[in-house]
Amino acid sequence: MKTTLYISILAALLLCPLAWGKVSHVSINQQQFNLGASPRLKVNIVTDTKFDKLQFVVEQRAGNERLMVNPINSFMLLLSGVEDVSDPDAQLVIKEYRVNRWYDVKRLALFSGKTIAVAPSEQNLKAPVQAQSNPAATGGAELKPNLASEAMVDTGCMLDYSGKQTLWRLGSHYGGIWQLNTYGAILAIFDANPKAFSGGDINRLRADAKLACPSEALKQGYRDAKLARQIFESK
Repeated sequence: MKTTLYISILAALLLCPLAWGKVSHVSINQQQFNLGASPRLKVNIVTDTKFDKLQFVVEQRAGNERLMVNPINSFMLLLSGVEDVSDPDAQLVIKEYRVNRWYDVKRLALFSGKTIAVAPSEQNLKAPVQAQSNPAATGGAELKPNLASEAMVDTGCMLDYSGKQTLWRLGSHYGGIWQLNTYGAILAIFDANPKAFSGGDINRLRADAKLACPSEALKQGYRDAKLARQIFESK
C-alpha cells in the first residue's frame, strides 16, 4: 500500500515540472544599455528556483545570446553579454530548467515597453517553448516596466522639488498622487533621475537636482509594495 502511494506521488511530480520550482516575478529594474550596445541590465526576480536552474537569453534577428548572471542579492541579478543588441524587437527570454528540459517562463521586450508572459499551460509543460522571432506571435502582452533610458521619464513633466524635501517625503507625497506605495514611488523617482543622486546612492539626493516625473511604465513596475520595499532595502 505504501509502495503504491510513493509511486503515485513520484509520478505526479514527474508529470508536473512546476513542482520543481517557480518563478513568480521577473521585471527589469534598470536597463544600462541602449540599442546598438552590448546588453547590461538589472532584473528583479522572485523565485524558489536556484539561479543555476535559470537562463537569461537575448533573442534578436541576428541570433541569440545567453547572458552572464551575477547575483546582487537574493532577488536582484545583474545580467550582461558581449553581443551588441541591434534589433529594436529584441526580447529577454527567461528560461527555467525542469525535469531535463528548459522551459520559457517569461519574455520581456527590451525596447517596446511590453512584457510577453508565457503562461504555464498544459502545452507549455509537455514540451519546451520554441523561440519566436515575432513578439506579437506570443500573444498575451501586458504593460510592464521597460527601463531603457528613453522610456524612464514622462517627457515635459517635472516634480515639485525645492531641494529641501527628503526623498521619503517626496515618495510619500507623489505615491499618494500616483496611487503607488511610498517605496515604489521612491524607486521610480530614483530610476528616472540617476544623475540627481550623488554617486548613484539612493540616500544622497542632491539639493540642486531637477527631478523628472517617472514614466507610467516605470511606476507600474513597483506596484508590488512588498517587492518594492525589498528592492529599496537592498540599495
